[in-house]
Amino acid sequence: MDAKTLDGMGREVSFEELAERFKGHDMRDWLLENRTLVSEEPRPRLLEGGLHADHDLTTGDGPWVLVIDGDLVTTGDLVCTTDDYAVSTLFITGQLQARNIRFESSARVSVDGDVVASGVIVGTGGDSEASLGTSSTLTARAVVLDSNTAIWAKAGKPRSVPEAYRTLIVGGKGWQSFTPDVDVGDPEHHKQTFVPEVIRGGVLDAYKTWSHVRTGGGPFLPEVEQALRQKKGL
Repeated sequence: MDAKTLDGMGREVSFEELAERFKGHDMRDWLLENRTLVSEEPRPRLLEGGLHADHDLTTGDGPWVLVIDGDLVTTGDLVCTTDDYAVSTLFITGQLQARNIRFESSARVSVDGDVVASGVIVGTGGDSEASLGTSSTLTARAVVLDSNTAIWAKAGKPRSVPEAYRTLIVGGKGWQSFTPDVDVGDPEHHKQTFVPEVIRGGVLDAYKTWSHVRTGGGPFLPEVEQALRQKKGL
């Protein structure tokens, strides 16, 4: 592959072409709105036939718009990130499979098929538009979010449903699209819940979490993870 970043793959297309290609799709308007969410209109790219890789995949600083018409599968990690105020969109019509997944800043990710991470999904920056969602199911060892960031999983329903999540979720309370198994906004219990490698100043830290999970570790103390998984029937 010649492209250095994921968002540089595929061929350049117009928003008009994408509008016609995805006419009637539930996420069509969401995809096209990226045209007006930034001061300089991004140039969309379309990757047809899907992508299979055996290494980490990372996006650029943005703003970017990439549509993958097919599956995105990698045995490495997927990192979707941007600079500040550079709202960017990754739309996948098939499945998304990766080891660990990181979405942050202004990166928005939507997947028609299942999202499967053999490791952990880490998301931050929801107040700058960062999000991750699937119209099907989401499976991972764990999902770790800051209090400003949301995920959604519909399992074929019109709205996000609890049964679509096959994972433990650390996140903020009050979101309609998910209910956290651990409230990230309750730092009093962080030291009794998470391994020391993901703690900074007594509280869970997303950046330390990402560094730790990339080595194959999980965020929870073993006995806590076991109890939570048993409680949720995982």
